[in-house]
Amino acid sequence: MIYIYDILLNFTKGVPFEFFEWGDEDDVEHMKRMPLYKVNRVILDDLIYGDIFVDTSFLEEIRNKTEFYQQGSMDTILYAALFTDGNLAVAIRFNGKGQSILKSRMLLDEEEEVLEVSNDLREISLPYYCKSKQTCSTCTRFEMEMKQFLKQEFEEAILKEDGNKLAYFYEECFEKKCLNQEQASKELLESLKSLHSFHKKLYFLLKSSYQLGVQKEKNML
Repeated sequence: MIYIYDILLNFTKGVPFEFFEWGDEDDVEHMKRMPLYKVNRVILDDLIYGDIFVDTSFLEEIRNKTEFYQQGSMDTILYAALFTDGNLAVAIRFNGKGQSILKSRMLLDEEEEVLEVSNDLREISLPYYCKSKQTCSTCTRFEMEMKQFLKQEFEEAILKEDGNKLAYFYEECFEKKCLNQEQASKELLESLKSLHSFHKKLYFLLKSSYQLGVQKEKNML
């Protein structure tokens, strides 16, 4: 088994962030070692963008093979591995059912090391199936977070049947009155398929209002 040593990873749910989008508040982990596998581009795309399940035989192969530093001591991750097609690399953590649960891209110089090592590796035929797959996105981290925030706001208003909020969201987005609550709900959610300037405006309006609310609560204490 081939290992990569001393790398930093930023595990997140969903499509992993590029290294230049990592934030200061992220929980970046220092791996002592991690097993490396070379796969073809189709498999790597599924690993990055898909909700995949690997076979239990592969889980047993990587079981406790990943070690990381934690508060001055060493610990292991039950199921994790690095994958590359020779052009890109991604780290994946799996649960006991073989499902990919967390993913991380790599720092540029550390990824280059992986790519160099992979030149001498043979591709494996990874035993897995892909349950679902996200569309390859060109959204930045901020855009993804903005989209998720607005989606939660829209869905919460719909769930609570808050007509006033829905009317406010609709007017801010489309600059016209909301005449039908059901239609407004549908159009608001569908609008998130492609982000526009009005989404950004609404995002900052809501964020500012919440921050003012928190500040007022602090001042009252």
